Amino acid sequence: MWMNHLRVAFRTVRKHKGYGIINVAGLSMGMACTILILLWIQDELSYDRFHTKADRIFRIVFSTSDDGMPTNANGSFGVGPALKRDFPEVVETARIRKMGQGVTRYVGYGEKKFYESLFFFAEPTLFSVFDFPLIQGDPAKALAEPNTVVITESMARKYFGKENPIGKTLETDPYNDGELMFFRVTGIAKDPPHPSHLHFDFLASYCSQREDTDRFSGFYQHFTYVLLNRGRSARSLENKLPEFLHRRWREDPWYTLHLQPLLDIHLRSGLKSEIEPNGNILYVHVFFAVALLVLIIACINFMNLATARAARRAREVGIRKAMGAKRKQLIGQFLGESILLGVLSGAVAVAAVTFLLPAFNSLTGKALSPSLLTTPLFLMATAAIALAVGILSGIYPAFFLSAFHPMGTLRQDTTHTASGAVLRRALVVFQFALSIAIIVATLVVHHQMDHIRSRPLGYDKEQIMAVPLNKTLRQNFAAFRDELMKNPAIENITTSSLVPTRGSYHMALDFEGLDERLSQVVYLVDREFLDTYGLKLLAGKKKQQPIAKGKSFEYLVSERTLDEAGYASPQEAIGKLVNLEGDRGHIVGVVKDINIYSLHRPSYAICYLVTSIADHNYISIRVRPRDLSSTLDTIRNTWQRMVPDYPLDYFFLDASFAQLHSAEQKMSKVFSIFSVLAIVVACLGLFGLAAHTAADKTKEIGIRKVLGASVSSLYLLLTREFLRWVALATLIAWPAAYIVMQRWLQNFFYRITIGWEAFAAAAGVALVVSLLTVSYQSIKAAIANPVDSLRYE
Repeated sequence: MWMNHLRVAFRTVRKHKGYGIINVAGLSMGMACTILILLWIQDELSYDRFHTKADRIFRIVFSTSDDGMPTNANGSFGVGPALKRDFPEVVETARIRKMGQGVTRYVGYGEKKFYESLFFFAEPTLFSVFDFPLIQGDPAKALAEPNTVVITESMARKYFGKENPIGKTLETDPYNDGELMFFRVTGIAKDPPHPSHLHFDFLASYCSQREDTDRFSGFYQHFTYVLLNRGRSARSLENKLPEFLHRRWREDPWYTLHLQPLLDIHLRSGLKSEIEPNGNILYVHVFFAVALLVLIIACINFMNLATARAARRAREVGIRKAMGAKRKQLIGQFLGESILLGVLSGAVAVAAVTFLLPAFNSLTGKALSPSLLTTPLFLMATAAIALAVGILSGIYPAFFLSAFHPMGTLRQDTTHTASGAVLRRALVVFQFALSIAIIVATLVVHHQMDHIRSRPLGYDKEQIMAVPLNKTLRQNFAAFRDELMKNPAIENITTSSLVPTRGSYHMALDFEGLDERLSQVVYLVDREFLDTYGLKLLAGKKKQQPIAKGKSFEYLVSERTLDEAGYASPQEAIGKLVNLEGDRGHIVGVVKDINIYSLHRPSYAICYLVTSIADHNYISIRVRPRDLSSTLDTIRNTWQRMVPDYPLDYFFLDASFAQLHSAEQKMSKVFSIFSVLAIVVACLGLFGLAAHTAADKTKEIGIRKVLGASVSSLYLLLTREFLRWVALATLIAWPAAYIVMQRWLQNFFYRITIGWEAFAAAAGVALVVSLLTVSYQSIKAAIANPVDSLRYE
């Protein structure tokens, strides 16, 4: 029976090639979009799931806010071991510390010298809590001794080539203070897989650190993980943490502790000081909705064209019923046709995905392998999608067509198709409402991204080149600066502990008149920092005096610091006492807030102190935009002459800031592409309906032309109905798109107000594109010879 249905389906598709091509093109586009987005979603949801104990691993996160909600992924050293000693449900803990907080670290072996960004100190237990397998070395012993290091495969090739790294010694400056440390290679780990929130190149033994790793105070780029007993409640343990913290710290702690599931880190974190940028579960929901909408639009095309052709197939249904065909047989036949088209579309979609995957990877920043397309899971999922699309898009036409009465169809009674016409109109309206909503969303995302790029940050990020400091440069900085300043293309040079976009040191400070400590970002700078970065002074003096023995500190603070400390104005803050872990001083100036991270968050409260270059990690060079390549050559030549022992490593601040919003930039591009595809798929269906309408009105058009109707009036007759549908779809799409995009904008502290322009532009695009789509068929019908039209049928 099914073979007969398939044979009939093949004949029908072969007979009506235009109908088949439009359906296959629309369905394959929709399925290709869906498959690509589902691959992206699967990758996002797979983060950290390769760890066999992933459901039992939690990260200790910290809160410095009044409401007790987690704010920081990083924290203090001593929490992990104390938790294991105090709570039997904690099976194991693992601590890691990322060195640099955005500052690359020098690593060298012989003549090979590089700056590396993924240098960590780690406990040996890291390999028992997580599944980071070693190719060489004993996981239990590789990091047990001081001054040992485990490196990844890629680093082994980079530094040692074909040599066996085990037992070799690397030199490095992990604290970036010029004091070299030497680490013996004791293990080689596989490169961490792409879907991991933690990527490393070097894991140095945790016991090699200089700090007291049992201390509870202070925030570092330090992360603590706990492995819990199976069956133990994380919530129960979390309820015990406040009492634990008070008992261990023996004073009033200025932060609280929380447990964060490992599987939530990539998509549901949003905390300060993450190890690396995370994803966002909102984007997963948004892209899933887009995939579903594009697929629905494609299915609607099929249903519209199938019901539009109902009158032409009515006689076929009547003859089959008169010959004894049962309704279920007719349903099987029509479903067979739709399933066949679904399978053909699925095959075309897989071919398209195979071809487009490299471009999709480049667009989204993923590393999806083409081998994924040959896995049994992918093939089964694609087959399921093709089958589901075939059934869902064909089930209504099958029941609709099979319900015709044989007598009415054989008499060419068209009253049976009235409900089909109403459904077609409703489906076209729904289809274009989805397309217009996607266009509105795309325009809003673009406007928000433009707002981020153009919004003042409180400092001038353009043309600032940041370079990590090293021992030689610290010793010769004055001469190095003087040499570079001879070049008129270099405006100014400064040094600092941090630069915007690359980390933040959060410290607790006491302010005069305030009972509680405030968590502030502390920037250690030299006297040229404010001028080099263009920070605006609101009160007091700009250039602080360097710290000298026996003298108090001089603090510059930001506007946000005033708000948190309760000072009414910048003038009131001048002269107030400040205490930073025993280092007392006075506020001598107030500067305008700056955004050191993305615009998802408000600006941080920042305190600036002038200290010696020994406390600094960066040199920042402001260059003039003209002849930038020549200026860079000057800097390189000066570096090679004065700092020959270290390679030159640098980045530009504007590029670093752009990277903070790379996820949104990629989302904007993806939205743009899929909005275009949604419109294309919708217009394919509209093209088919226009052709059907023109064919249905062939005799009417011939009669009107004989009676003197003009081409323009006939064109308006054929296009007017479609434009009414698109106009109605516009009115439906606007409020839905507004609600969704308002919710998305809540992710940004600094955001645009959605204006009418986006809605007008989306409606205009939909109207113009739909008009162009139906114009070909309408003009073709309007200019046809009336003699041929009257011979029709």
